Amino acid sequence: MVGTTDTQTLTNKRINPRVFTTTTGVSLTPDIGQFEVYAFTALASNLTINAATSGTPADGNRLIFRIEDNGVSRTLTWATAGANSYRVVGTTLPTATSAGKVTYVGCLYNTADSFCDVLAVTTQA
Repeated sequence: MVGTTDTQTLTNKRINPRVFTTTTGVSLTPDIGQFEVYAFTALASNLTINAATSGTPADGNRLIFRIEDNGVSRTLTWATAGANSYRVVGTTLPTATSAGKVTYVGCLYNTADSFCDVLAVTTQA
């Protein structure tokens, strides 16, 4: 039995990520308290990804974006200033999708600086 107040080590346990899936959208404000993965399966418009101001992020929370357009390249705009916005660390934020390809953006929340540090960006070959 896992307690709610004591420290325990779990072995051979799997934690399934909470995934928000939608086909398209024009704006997204991630809620780190509800989902770790945001998936767009047929993005049909340009997308603005706002700072993760919903929920209460904890140090080290993971945030992953999986974005695939509907066969037409779409512009991506990221919030890069202010609390809980996206700060690039060793990579480059994508400014557009590649038509018909899946793009992943991986972030780790940094409580000390109040940023979602972007650590990885990759697009399907």
